[in-house]
Amino acid sequence: MSLSVYLVKGFRRGKGDTTVSGFFSKSSTIGISLGVAVLILALSVINGFEVALKERLLSVIPHIEYYAPAKPLDKFASHQEKLLSHPEAVAVAPYIKLNAMVSHKGKMHGVLLKGVEPELDAAVSDSAKYISPKSSVNLTKGEVILGKALANKLQLEIGDTVSVLLPEPGTQSLASIKRINLTLVGTINLGGQLDMNFGQIALSQAQQLKNVSNTQFDGLQVKIRDVFNVRNSALAIGQKLDELVYIETWYRSQGNLYQDIQMVRLIVYITVFLIVAVASFNIVSTLIMEVKEKSASIAILKTMGATDSTIVRCFLLQGIHQAAIGLGIGLILGIILSLTVSDIYLLISELLGKNVLSGVYFIDYLPSQLNVNDLLITTVITFTMAILACIYPAVKASKTDPAKILGH
Repeated sequence: MSLSVYLVKGFRRGKGDTTVSGFFSKSSTIGISLGVAVLILALSVINGFEVALKERLLSVIPHIEYYAPAKPLDKFASHQEKLLSHPEAVAVAPYIKLNAMVSHKGKMHGVLLKGVEPELDAAVSDSAKYISPKSSVNLTKGEVILGKALANKLQLEIGDTVSVLLPEPGTQSLASIKRINLTLVGTINLGGQLDMNFGQIALSQAQQLKNVSNTQFDGLQVKIRDVFNVRNSALAIGQKLDELVYIETWYRSQGNLYQDIQMVRLIVYITVFLIVAVASFNIVSTLIMEVKEKSASIAILKTMGATDSTIVRCFLLQGIHQAAIGLGIGLILGIILSLTVSDIYLLISELLGKNVLSGVYFIDYLPSQLNVNDLLITTVITFTMAILACIYPAVKASKTDPAKILGH
């Protein structure tokens, strides 16, 4: 056992819990523990939201849409071949969009009806996973799928007839409208506001409502490999088309949510690391008081031949020991909370009888994804701050003058 380690053990045994330095030692350890635990928990929840964004929201909404501003596109097969020639493009499907009002039992709500070809749409979207019953996915004329929240608001049940009001083709005004009746064959549960605006009909039905031929459509939706490189991919893939088209990406329509996640991640890092920094630098106060309390012992050690480097190592090890205890407790607590926070949230929601997230976000649960990199970064930064905090009091201890201390 080295002399520095032996001295640290001796100092810790000799330090009473009732001393001021003992209080600061415990408070700094607790501060580091709580800071590390909160940081790991917060980052895990943020990681969970990011994973949910990619696996749920981005699996349902189109990654890229190309739509014609003037006249409908025609001959889907030729457009499909051109777009799929780009290595980033995975699948392509045609669509028609219609602004409409849906009505049932005197209640009305605006909805964006989307006409799709079920088999082609399944290649670009995983929305079928959230549709119930599953048999309703294969839409035919006269059928409609609505968001579950919208269906509940309109008091609709599967098999009910819903009135759909649309502006006449070529206008966007409800001054001249057409009314059709569709049968609700299924609902989709995406969560949040997506459910309130979702409506899906067969492409052939949409073509009929828009008075276009059975080969024409509004635009193309494309699924790509790297969803987070969508801005570059959208332009490159779109250049394969000969027609003039507008480009819409998920980042433009839903990017604010992704940006919010990244911003919250940064805020959490800054805030919690400030908390950990304050707790770490409490070690400075602890060690300075320790130096004053142990000044006589330090002076005696120096007269017995202890070098300055031995004294420095002694107090560095003492500070690192405090940080290690706090870090260890914080890591264990943070990991446990990260692995159980989803269940805790579910339990609280059941007790309150209300799900806070379902009306705001695209999910109705609190996601959590523990990332090993976050644990490593937290460990490295916490230890770094602790070592920096120990340097000044350790050097101060090594500068103790035995003649002055023992002369009094």
